[in-house]
Amino acid sequence: MSGILQKRRFQSTPYVKRDTNRPRNKANECIWENRAVLEKIDRYLLETVPYYQFCNDCMGSENEITATVAEYNNE
Repeated sequence: MSGILQKRRFQSTPYVKRDTNRPRNKANECIWENRAVLEKIDRYLLETVPYYQFCNDCMGSENEITATVAEYNNE
């Protein structure tokens, strides 16, 4: 290809990774143990995401896909 392509005007230097974010502590970020955050997220999703609204309406109803027939026939 050297006979077809021109040489680069600027030669690239080896890539040097630079950390731009502070180190994370995932234990402090866990939303599952913070009830206030869970409720806030749940409220936000119910207000803004149609699919989440659909799932919320369906869960616990007779249309729920994971429900068994016996649960709704009181057997």
